[in-house]
Amino acid sequence: MIWFLIIGAVAGWLAGKFTKGSGFGITGNIMVGIIGALVGGFLSV
Repeated sequence: MIWFLIIGAVAGWLAGKFTKGSGFGITGNIMVGIIGALVGGFLSV
C-alpha cells in the first residue's frame, strides 16, 4: 500500500514535468498519480 502511494506520487510528479502546460499543478499532479496508482493496484489484485 505504501509503495502504491510512493510510486503514484513520483509518477504524478514526473508526468507534470514531461507534459506541456500547467496541468493540475504540482500538488494536483501528485494526487492524480496517487489515485491512479491506488486504482490500478486494486484492479490488479
